[in-house]
Amino acid sequence: LIPNAMWKAVTEAAVKSVSDEFHAAVFFLPEKNLHSLKFVITHLQKVMNIPENKMSKDNLAKILGPTVVGYSSGDPSPLEMIGETVVLAKCMGRLLELECQ
Repeated sequence: LIPNAMWKAVTEAAVKSVSDEFHAAVFFLPEKNLHSLKFVITHLQKVMNIPENKMSKDNLAKILGPTVVGYSSGDPSPLEMIGETVVLAKCMGRLLELECQ
């Protein structure tokens, strides 16, 4: 849901932990991407809030970061995938903290 052209700006803002910069990077996404992202994040926040699911923010971030945030290129090498794992989880974790209402 994060376009390759915007991946670096969004992930760098997520890693820096500066809320304003991260919010600006996310809300600058193309409209269709932003609406889709809000829908997915809202659903995942509901999943997190049901104790029976046993899916914490960290678990969801690790599992879904590569799918929702994506990698820095369309066809990453295995080394790139491993290297970006922490960044993807951090970014996804920050997305799961957003208020999407």
